[in-house]
Amino acid sequence: MTVSDLVGALGGERGSTRRELDPTVSDVHIDSRRVSRGDLFCALPGLEVDGASYAAAALERGAVCVLTQRPLELDAATWIHPEARRVAGEAAAIVHGHPSHSQSVIGVTGTNGKTTVVHLAASLLAFAGRKPGRLGTIEVALWGRTPEPATHTTPDATELQRLLEKNGQGGGDCFLLEASSHALDQERLSGLGLDVAVFTNLGHDHLDYHTDLESYAAAKERIFLALKPGGAAVVNADDPLAKRFCRAARRSSDRVVTYGIGSDADLCAELTEVGPRGTHLFLEGMGISRTGLFLPLVGRHNVENALAASAAVLLLGASPSRALEGLASVSAPRGRLEEVLVAKRHGFQVFIDYAHTPDALERVLSTLREISMLAREAESDDHALFEGRLICLFGCGGDRDREKRGSMGEVVGRLADLALVTSDNPRSEDPDAIILEVLAGLRRTPCDVIVEPDRRAAIRRVLREAEPGDVVLIAGKGHESWQHSRGKRIPFEDSRVVREELP
Repeated sequence: MTVSDLVGALGGERGSTRRELDPTVSDVHIDSRRVSRGDLFCALPGLEVDGASYAAAALERGAVCVLTQRPLELDAATWIHPEARRVAGEAAAIVHGHPSHSQSVIGVTGTNGKTTVVHLAASLLAFAGRKPGRLGTIEVALWGRTPEPATHTTPDATELQRLLEKNGQGGGDCFLLEASSHALDQERLSGLGLDVAVFTNLGHDHLDYHTDLESYAAAKERIFLALKPGGAAVVNADDPLAKRFCRAARRSSDRVVTYGIGSDADLCAELTEVGPRGTHLFLEGMGISRTGLFLPLVGRHNVENALAASAAVLLLGASPSRALEGLASVSAPRGRLEEVLVAKRHGFQVFIDYAHTPDALERVLSTLREISMLAREAESDDHALFEGRLICLFGCGGDRDREKRGSMGEVVGRLADLALVTSDNPRSEDPDAIILEVLAGLRRTPCDVIVEPDRRAAIRRVLREAEPGDVVLIAGKGHESWQHSRGKRIPFEDSRVVREELP
């Protein structure tokens, strides 16, 4: 595939150059550090830096052409296109042989639940005999390869094409990915075709980037633009913006499926018993007759996640019976309401969760309050209800949406008995300044509050504060194994620190 071939397929024009060349392109890269001989380098404008600044470095590494939005003074072949960001992904798709055409692809977007829905859908597809690869916040797990830690929720458009190609080369026949709002706004799904696009929910997050909820919602809607002809959309009927997202989906697809709990959705669940080990429910719709099921996942929000995953795999052709059998054996991904079992010998429970938005904290804290009450009622000899305290340790990330900090404090203060405010990933911000913004929301509640900026010291403190019967939630970092502070990455994993600090 030569540069002229790509220009002919995608438009734009060859820039003036002192070299009369029509080089063959072997790969496409947005990151100049990954360029090697024979590659096309995409010099895209960014929020903080302009990719054109790295064009010379890319050429030194062997790039044979530079894709840009404006003419550049380079002694090399150039390709000028006004929509260079979109074209970068489409060029990568051509160079890699359109790998999404030969695989079934599911994309999941929403404020919360993306990781769990992708994890569950991949499990259900594997149970149904498919060979899924997946990527998202926690890891990149291609079929036939050892999973690797993820660096981004959604990689850039050119890297997505490489991952899809590798998944197919390894024998994978389907691929699942999380689509962040940043990725959708920055056209990282360009060149990728989705068979199923899933919307989970919309809450308060990333307003540092999108500026307001309207822009945030509009970015999420863009996932439906990536649907293949004949592709389907899956929408959470219980979300307040369900009608809006259904309308957006119908502009791209004739098939829009809804899911919900106790609602008139295409796939719906009726909860009968919520417990500390899972949920008893009835499931109905999309070819499933009303069927009783024990789902080994805790909390209403995980029932919603399971419904989203089930709808997606049913749309890909999984049989209702296999989907039901698969649901009976699923597990949650790492760092999502993950219990640290060694705490039980001290008489209290400790859970790790990635919750880092007001909505996510509300869902998880409400779930823990409910299951802790039920567990104690079931375990007491006289069946009298005894409830310990619900304790929440949390913080807010630096260099991110500041508006949600007070709201997160208010949610924790309203639902927990004791809040321990600490650092999350402060990044370049002053941890004490972040905590002050969190406390502004907490002070409007009757919750007891302890402040300890050092996260390890805070975990040590909360474990010493916990008494038999208490339930502790350590929120915000979940699966993460690093803490980012003042330009440094410090090894730090909440579950490991809990095990190290238990007295």
